[in-house]
Amino acid sequence: MNEISCPHCSKAFKIDEAGYAAIVKQIHDREFEQQLHERLELAERDKQSAVELAEATHSKELQKIEANKDAEIQFLKTEIEGARVERELAITKAVSN
Repeated sequence: MNEISCPHCSKAFKIDEAGYAAIVKQIHDREFEQQLHERLELAERDKQSAVELAEATHSKELQKIEANKDAEIQFLKTEIEGARVERELAITKAVSN
């Protein structure tokens, strides 16, 4: 027989081995469930952080690609404009001769 004190009223009472084992199992199960719940929440937060990081990285990559394409478009527009000016200059030269 084990003697247990009530945490609320501090009254001591005796309990047999089966009852004691049941109380220990109940406490263990409650603590296990609590720890499991905490770990699941932590894993969910970690997953969410990883997703946010991946989205931010992907967004940054897309911005780089977009900036490179904009620069390339601007360069090509400049080349086209330069070729147009050269062509007009050549036409003007040919007509004036």
